[in-house]
Amino acid sequence: MKAAVVAIACAGGMALRLSSAAWAQESLLDSLHASARSDAASPAVALAYGRALRRAGDSAGAVAELRRAARLPASKPDVLAPIEWELARAYMDLHDFAQARATCHALGALPGAAAEGHACAADAHLVWQRATEALSEVAAALAVDPRCYEAKIAEGRAGELALDAAKSEAAFRAAIAWRPEGVEAHLGLGRSLLRAGRRDEALAELRRAIQLDPAGPDALYELGMALAPSAESASLLDRATRERPSFADAWLALGTQELSAGRLAEAKRAGEETVRRDTKRVGPHVLLGKVALADGRYDDAVQEGERALQILANSAPAKLLVADANAKKGELDRALEAYQAAYGLDRLDPTPLVHASEACHAAGRDTSARAFAVKASQEFPAWGPGWAALGDALVGQGEKSAARGAYDKALSSGGPVDRIAVQKKLATLR
Repeated sequence: MKAAVVAIACAGGMALRLSSAAWAQESLLDSLHASARSDAASPAVALAYGRALRRAGDSAGAVAELRRAARLPASKPDVLAPIEWELARAYMDLHDFAQARATCHALGALPGAAAEGHACAADAHLVWQRATEALSEVAAALAVDPRCYEAKIAEGRAGELALDAAKSEAAFRAAIAWRPEGVEAHLGLGRSLLRAGRRDEALAELRRAIQLDPAGPDALYELGMALAPSAESASLLDRATRERPSFADAWLALGTQELSAGRLAEAKRAGEETVRRDTKRVGPHVLLGKVALADGRYDDAVQEGERALQILANSAPAKLLVADANAKKGELDRALEAYQAAYGLDRLDPTPLVHASEACHAAGRDTSARAFAVKASQEFPAWGPGWAALGDALVGQGEKSAARGAYDKALSSGGPVDRIAVQKKLATLR
């Protein structure tokens, strides 16, 4: 299968991109691999395969294929430009800044591709969150070609990094005006609008990005996160992992939703895939620990929490997981120590206080349960679960009138309150 290429207007029309049919993902890798082997002398075919490898998450494989493409005798300057672009992106994915910058420099040295070289360098700086340096390269690119699409995309991303929503939006909208079919501009604008709280507009842009590139894992992930939690969100995240099997963030988000829906086997698989793809993150171990907790495997839950703490010793979610698992094991004193540590690590989260109160109440230690619940209700007066826990502790101490007041506060406050359960408890106190 030979990939069709069309010119795009940036730096004198030197840059090329693949037609939408050739923007292949994991689902087309086998076909592209076969094409690259059967037509090994074609730079365009090698570019298509290299791009697909990168988008599917195999950046190391992409580097090898794209470097081969660049060495082919048939690689003319108009074909070398997109090859160098894609190679630079693969190095960026691998966080190899030196090779990325060198490749951007090689791109900019090609005839008529100076603007692209600067835009590429801007992207490299953005990977390392250097907005000022990126904007300097953007200015240089636009000085050469005032309508360089890739430079405008980089300007929009730099605005995101600098938390300048207006500048980011303006840049992405300009890029869309120059190239309405450009996926990156719609994706970037969607992200920018979402951060600005303009959800409906953001969703429209993200859906447009997927319409333009149905197999694009980044757009699938962004829309999936914007719609979470929902069945559509889970479906989008699942598609993102299929198109990019190494997409650790998508696996983790998918697993979290599967766990919330009670699909433990699916949540466990997603957690295991996340760990396999990224061994240095706390979140996957916490997810697997929560799955084990929900499955009644309390020792396994403690082990996952401890693994997470080995990665990040001050992880509040990991401490909370260890506390919850020890509470389920009946080791209350050890659990309370972990609950207090979890709250000390994140004083913006009332969950450790609420869970500590619930664990004490379950063990018949309502004086301690009351103390934890009082602190939760005082520190987080709008958090319903804290008031519900206080009501339980007060019932345990025989203070029915005060318990009714606490339950009423729980029903009128926010947070994940089991309203039916609270109403039943109120009914028994009337």
